[in-house]
Amino acid sequence: MDKLNKPISQIWNDDYVVPIYQRNYAWGEEQIGQLLQDIYDASQNEDSNYFIGSLVVLLRTDGVYEVIDGQQRLTTFHLICKELDILNQSHLTYDSRPEVEEFFNELFASKSCSEFLEDCSKRDTRKIYHLIAALEILESTGIHTHAGYEDDTVVSLNKMPDEVKNKMAEYLNNNVILVRTILPDDTDVAAYFEIMNNRGEQLQEHEIVKALMMKSLNEEQRQVFASIWDACSQMSVPIQHSLSSFRKNMEHPLFGIEYDSLQLDYVQYYSQEDSTEDYKTLDDIIVSPTVSFETNKEHPEKQNYDSIIDFPNFLMLVFKTYNAEIQLNADHLQKAFEKLKSSLDLMEFIKRLLKYRILFDRYVVKTTSSDENEESIRWVLKKPYRSRENELRFRNTFSVNRDEPDENEIENNVQKRIVKQLSMLQVSFRDRKYKNWLFEYLKHLYQFEPNTIRAESIIQFLDNWMLSFYNHLLSKYCNDSLNWPFESLGVYTPRFLFNFIDYLYWVESCNPKPENHIPYIEEVKDFDFKYYNSVEHHLPQSYVNIDDVNIDNIGNLCLISRSGNSSLNDKAPKEKARITEGLLPKRRIMYSITQYHDGWNRKQIEEHCKDIEDLLNKRQSILNIK
Repeated sequence: MDKLNKPISQIWNDDYVVPIYQRNYAWGEEQIGQLLQDIYDASQNEDSNYFIGSLVVLLRTDGVYEVIDGQQRLTTFHLICKELDILNQSHLTYDSRPEVEEFFNELFASKSCSEFLEDCSKRDTRKIYHLIAALEILESTGIHTHAGYEDDTVVSLNKMPDEVKNKMAEYLNNNVILVRTILPDDTDVAAYFEIMNNRGEQLQEHEIVKALMMKSLNEEQRQVFASIWDACSQMSVPIQHSLSSFRKNMEHPLFGIEYDSLQLDYVQYYSQEDSTEDYKTLDDIIVSPTVSFETNKEHPEKQNYDSIIDFPNFLMLVFKTYNAEIQLNADHLQKAFEKLKSSLDLMEFIKRLLKYRILFDRYVVKTTSSDENEESIRWVLKKPYRSRENELRFRNTFSVNRDEPDENEIENNVQKRIVKQLSMLQVSFRDRKYKNWLFEYLKHLYQFEPNTIRAESIIQFLDNWMLSFYNHLLSKYCNDSLNWPFESLGVYTPRFLFNFIDYLYWVESCNPKPENHIPYIEEVKDFDFKYYNSVEHHLPQSYVNIDDVNIDNIGNLCLISRSGNSSLNDKAPKEKARITEGLLPKRRIMYSITQYHDGWNRKQIEEHCKDIEDLLNKRQSILNIK
């Protein structure tokens, strides 16, 4: 085999053909968005290269490389390079998909991806819908332009300032490296492809860290360590399910008689015969990698939620509790362990990991969804309890009822408030790598026993965190102008700010005796925070010359879904205001004002801007914080 490390610019010195046995392109928003974020993050250190993975090819007799492995990545880079204007012709052909090949030829013949997408909307694109969707994602997916601190400035590629976009493009061209492996001419391609697609999960860094940690433990310690580690790694399965043998030991119940507490001293009573798997050395797992523990085979029916963070990044949260200098980025998991290993008591570490996981399960929101539609996401916050039949069950974390609930137990006001707080922070800071709010929140909770934490303490902590972050943004965006700093940021308005505004509106609407005189507060209805990331101009950008209106004024802006932004596009405010379902508070108020005045113009925009500024100035009073 011939292996070469090639920057992206050199990859396009050759042409590639996707053979008939390859599946269709299938990357979606999560994969594309993460790739863009990784490239942006790496580009902040211009002197280093970023290795992005492998591309396995076979050189055909006509000089074209047949893609054996890495088609999804190669296709995505093809699209990104066109979007960034660093590639002016297609280098992909297909053995059996003429409509896809035509897609790329026409795309590269267009001046821009936006122009091409507009053209596609006028014709039948059913056979290339997955590529159209990828282009739309590239056009609209937000990139977090943070620099270590949890800053939520988010901007898509097509809204990015030219100097920032050009810097990212140059870095991608010259410093993002693909490892291209050329197979020997006599390779049985069909057999090799079969092996590549059945080789199991790639060895993950957290598995290496686990093996390095367990190396110095004795056999009994290894069994306990491995069982707790493996259970904690199943982030979408309640820990009491994964450690059922600990739970069922009634003489030394790790989770207490009612399954809702934690007795860490009982870890030592774990029986070796209850181990979930045999200990594997580092050599063992390199030869035969274990599968990911993100799925629960023992209790498939219990997997009814999705975690907001994966296990490697959860590990980084725990590592950071030992050393504040550690950055919350699981790309550096092994380096973080190397920094800590000389001072770690491993058995104390595994207990700490378990307690953080117990706190995470009980006091951090998860999501449930009946499908992949972002509108159908529902936030849940559950605690364990023992039923009358002595079975493990779950109910709302802050429920005070004593009856046995069903899965649709109604949320009380305290539960609603905390779910709103947590979901607001999650949608504002959705990147799994930089969850400083979650780190600080869990560290606060760690001071207490899991079943003794008061709701009022959580509400106060989270509200204070929001206020602190808002003040951080005020300081960051403050300038010499007399204007309020958030007045005219347009698409660069921090997403946190929009969500904080909606949260303040909702809290004030729930106050029994509102004393802050917030206009239109009666319009606010209950709602759920969603992963909305697109900034919508209520008065469209195409109306820029009408009445000398500043359309980037925050009074003219709201957050909506990517698909919603695309569908509303240049519709008039009065037409948009006919929508009544699923509106966040600020957007609902804007639509109500539009309906009341039978229109939306400069006066309404500036008055609503003043209302928003006033709302934020009363933030401490609304949240009842002195």
